[in-house]
Amino acid sequence: MAATSPSIRDSYTADLSAALEVAANSTTAKHKSASSNIFDYWSEFCAQLGCAPSLSDVPTQDGKISHLLVFGLRYRLFGQKGHSVRADTVKDALTAVGQGISDLGQRDPRKQVGSEKLHPLLSSFIKGMRDQDDPASRSYPVNVTILRHMLEVLDTDDAEYGRVNMHTILLCIVAFWWLLRPAEYLHSTDPDARSQAFLFKHIHFTIDGTIYNGPSAPLNDENDLFRITYATLEFSDQKNAVRGEQVGHKPNKDPFFCPAKALGRLVMHLRKHKAPADTPIHMHYNNHPQHRCWYPTKSTNITNGLRWSAKSLEPQTGIPPHLISARSLRPGGATALLCANIDSDAIQLLGRWKSDAMLRYLRIQAAAHAHNYSQRMLDSGSFTFHPTSYQEGGLPNQAPAAIAALLAHEELYAD
Repeated sequence: MAATSPSIRDSYTADLSAALEVAANSTTAKHKSASSNIFDYWSEFCAQLGCAPSLSDVPTQDGKISHLLVFGLRYRLFGQKGHSVRADTVKDALTAVGQGISDLGQRDPRKQVGSEKLHPLLSSFIKGMRDQDDPASRSYPVNVTILRHMLEVLDTDDAEYGRVNMHTILLCIVAFWWLLRPAEYLHSTDPDARSQAFLFKHIHFTIDGTIYNGPSAPLNDENDLFRITYATLEFSDQKNAVRGEQVGHKPNKDPFFCPAKALGRLVMHLRKHKAPADTPIHMHYNNHPQHRCWYPTKSTNITNGLRWSAKSLEPQTGIPPHLISARSLRPGGATALLCANIDSDAIQLLGRWKSDAMLRYLRIQAAAHAHNYSQRMLDSGSFTFHPTSYQEGGLPNQAPAAIAALLAHEELYAD
C-alpha cells in the first residue's frame, strides 16, 4: 500500500473500516442471541477505554490481558444485572469475548501465543475466583426421598394439570439418573445455547433382545415397560459430549422411580399423541378440552415441583427447599453415585466433565452394564445433611470421606 497513491489508500482505508463495521455488527448480533449480550458489554467497555473491541489497536499481549482482567473483575462484581456472579460465569463471559474477537479476524487474546492454553494470568484469575466462591450459593443436590415425595404433592390425575405434573416427575427421574443439565431436558429460550434438549429419536431401548429407537419402540402399556432391559440417551448436541455417544442404564427394581421405565413412560406419551421423531423430550400434550395442544416443560415446573416436595421433608433430609432448583438434579444424581461408592472417574465420565473423550464411550458403557448404577443410585440416593452442613462445605452423612473434591467441582453445578 505504501507505493499506491493517497486517494487509493484513503479509499482502501474507508472500505476496510466499513467492512470491519459490518463484521462487528454481525458478530455482535450473533453473540446477542448466543451469549446474552456479553459482547455488547465488552464493546461498551472498550469504548470507555478508547480502544477497538477487537483490541487490534492494543499492541502488546500484556495490554490485551490487562483489558480482559479488568473486564472480568467488573463482570464478576456486577454481571449483567447489577449483582455479583460466580467464577464460571465470568469464564463464560471471557470465552464469549475471545470468540467474538476471533470472529473479527484477530487472534483470541485469552490464549498464550502459539498455544491453545489460556494465558497463565487468566488461569490464575479464574482459579482465584473459584476459590472465593461460596459453596452455599450452589443449588443443593436433590435426593431420592424428595423425588419419591413428588408423587404425593403433585396431582398427576388432575384433568387439566395432571399431564404436566407427570411429565415433570418423569423428567426429574431422567435428569437425576443421567446427570443432565437443565438445557438438556427442558425448554430453553436460547436456540443457540451450547446444549439442547434430547429429542424423541435420541431415546433407545433394548426390549426382548432387540434394540429400538423411541418412535419405533413396542411400548403400548405399563406391562411393556417391564420388558425393557436397557435404556439409553444418544448425545447429539450437548455440552462436553461426543456426538453419537449413547449412555444408558439398566432398569432397577422400583416400578416407578427407574430411569429405564421413566424414559419408557415419556415415549408412550409421545407415541400416543403421534409426536414427530424430532420432538424434544420436554414436550407434553395437554388433552384437556380447553387446551388440546403441545406445551414445553420449563425449569419453573421442575423447580416448583422439587421445592414443594422438599418443603415438608427438610427436617428429615436437611435440604432447604429455597436452595433447590432444576440444577439440583445433576449434583443429586452424582451425589447418589458417590454415596454408593462408585468410582469417581466413572462418575466424571457419566457427568461429562474432566474426562478423556477417546476412552469415554467404552468405559462408561462397560461400567454401566457391569455395575447397574441405576439400582445403586436408588439404594444410596436418600442421602441426608446435618443442619447447616452444606453451607459450611460439609458432605452428606452417608458420603465417603474422599469425595469432597469431586462434589466441589464447578462443572457439577453449571448449566
